[in-house]
Amino acid sequence: MKDKIQDLELALQNEKRAREKAEELLLYRTSELLETREALKSKTHEYDMFFDNILDAFIVINPSTGNVTKMNDAAVKLFGYDIKKETFNLINIIYKDDFAYAMNSFAQLIQDGTFPNYEARVYTKDKQVKWVQVNSSLLYNEEGQIVGAQGIVRDITEAKENAVIFEEQREQLAAIVDNSTLGIVLAQDRKIIKTNKAFQKLIKQTEKELLGVPLDALSFEDAHEESKSFYEQMVNKEINHYSLKERYKRKDGSSFLSKTSVTGVRDSAGNIKYQLAFVEDITAKHKRRLMLDTLNNLTRSFIGKLTIHDIAWEIANVTASDLEFEDCVVYFVNKKENVLEQIAGYGAKVDENKEIINKIYIPFGKGIVGHVAQTGKAALIQDTSKDDRYVVDDKRRYSEISVPIVVNGEVVGVIDSEHSSKNFFTREHLRLLKNVANLVSIQLTNAVNLERRIAAESENKELLENLQRSNKELRDFAHIVSHDLKSPLRSINALISWFQEDYEHVLDEEANGTFDKLNNKLEQMDALIDGILRYSSVSDRNVLAVQEVNIKEVLEEIQTILYIPEHIQFIFPHNLPTINADKTRIKQLFQNLISNAVNYIDKPNGKIEVKFTELKTFWKFSIADNGVGISEAYHDKVFKIFQTLDKKGKSTGIGLSIVKKIIEIYKGTITLESEEGKGTTFYFKLKK
Repeated sequence: MKDKIQDLELALQNEKRAREKAEELLLYRTSELLETREALKSKTHEYDMFFDNILDAFIVINPSTGNVTKMNDAAVKLFGYDIKKETFNLINIIYKDDFAYAMNSFAQLIQDGTFPNYEARVYTKDKQVKWVQVNSSLLYNEEGQIVGAQGIVRDITEAKENAVIFEEQREQLAAIVDNSTLGIVLAQDRKIIKTNKAFQKLIKQTEKELLGVPLDALSFEDAHEESKSFYEQMVNKEINHYSLKERYKRKDGSSFLSKTSVTGVRDSAGNIKYQLAFVEDITAKHKRRLMLDTLNNLTRSFIGKLTIHDIAWEIANVTASDLEFEDCVVYFVNKKENVLEQIAGYGAKVDENKEIINKIYIPFGKGIVGHVAQTGKAALIQDTSKDDRYVVDDKRRYSEISVPIVVNGEVVGVIDSEHSSKNFFTREHLRLLKNVANLVSIQLTNAVNLERRIAAESENKELLENLQRSNKELRDFAHIVSHDLKSPLRSINALISWFQEDYEHVLDEEANGTFDKLNNKLEQMDALIDGILRYSSVSDRNVLAVQEVNIKEVLEEIQTILYIPEHIQFIFPHNLPTINADKTRIKQLFQNLISNAVNYIDKPNGKIEVKFTELKTFWKFSIADNGVGISEAYHDKVFKIFQTLDKKGKSTGIGLSIVKKIIEIYKGTITLESEEGKGTTFYFKLKK
């Protein structure tokens, strides 16, 4: 019994010790748990502080449902949802076209634990579409189980839009550069780093071939010194831009003349970082300028040249030197021998004494020159080795251009030039030489007319007296008209023809109609000048070009020639008579008087009125205006040559003297009535 009691006491002691031990362990664990809870509470506070103060949107979601369990103010502002007031499910705001990408990205997040730089579109609460970038990671508990997913969300909508705009602008700029008709070169330290298609086409090299090539390697040396000088000024900050003309070398050995404009691109320190060059091929413009200059130079040089030989030497020298031809030969038709004779030349064909070396005679129909003379049609041969008609002169040349000189429908000569290179001559050269041939034709015609007039004067004293009486003052004027007035008309006509040919593909019917009208006006002016020349050479009624002249038609034609301002009323009766006279002179008579009236009308409501009266042996006309009027002291002086009342110097003082001469040819008279400030009326009679 005693032993049982001892065992029971021992058991109770052991139980007591065990209980004390357990209480001690429980107390320790409780203290540890309290410490952990306090640390967790601190960490949670820190997390909440970070969560609430982060500038970007921050959200936490339940990965099983997609519901947002936590979000900061920035997230509320971004998405428009507030989980304190409503349920916010992230899956519901995914943009429809980005849904598959979003699901795949979420799966990657679950697999890897993180998913950086996720970019997609979402719908906000007010149905806006926004681009967002999300850097996300998973949240785990102590057992390593996923309890959530957190992410920092940035609104990148504006950045995306700017990127699209930037890309569009970059593409637009690239399109402008690539499709520019100007060659564009970007260089660094005067070495090429970028070129556009236009420059590659101009230089006939690829972009790869041009990369790293020094700019000077592409151009001829004659412009290198000037180019380097400009570049040094740019480096020294003296200039930011320069322009120069230089000739570039192509890969195939050919060349072109360019206008190169260079702009410096500087870094933040103001030092040259790049050179941007714009290269324009001005070869064609340069050639046209040369051709126009040649035409004008020839026109001037023809003045005073009255024989085919004198004119031929001017053609050969001026044409070849101005256009940089190797040679130029002018042939004259010898009708008796039926051959073409070399009468002028330039280049190797001419010695220092201006004599043709080894002059040759080409039969009609033989060779290219003979064929042109026979047919009257110009020839442009790009490769003479393929043309059986070619005749070797001093040596073989591979390009030839040949144009006939035609006077009154008959070939009297040929302008011919050869060049050692194939394909040297162009259509522009052909047009120019045709214009030169036309000038020669006109000049020879004038020379023939002059010779006939001189012969007539020497043979007929009576005619000479008539000419001296009626045309003495006009001889010098006629000379000016024949050369100085006709020359610009021919140049204008040539320019119009070139313009119509060069821009045929862009000119519409209205534009062509305008050019036709302009050509008609040139023809009318040319005819008027010819009429003046005829008038200056004769004064006998028996040699006038007598025809029926409808005065109404004359006035209508004058309306198209003269500029009559809108504020001036031009009145004439519709029953004006038809008279027998020289139409050119009658037109000149009325045109001078009407032009004079227009020039001196100073009223806001101007008026010019033509009237007529039929007398027994005369037609009596009057032309009245309400202009400034003429002082009585000048009523007689205004009809004298070079007498003018125009103090501004616009009038030559010839117009009314011409009027008086024409009226005298028809045995008429002219008078005037005028009052200063009110106007003037001219009365004149023309014998029937």
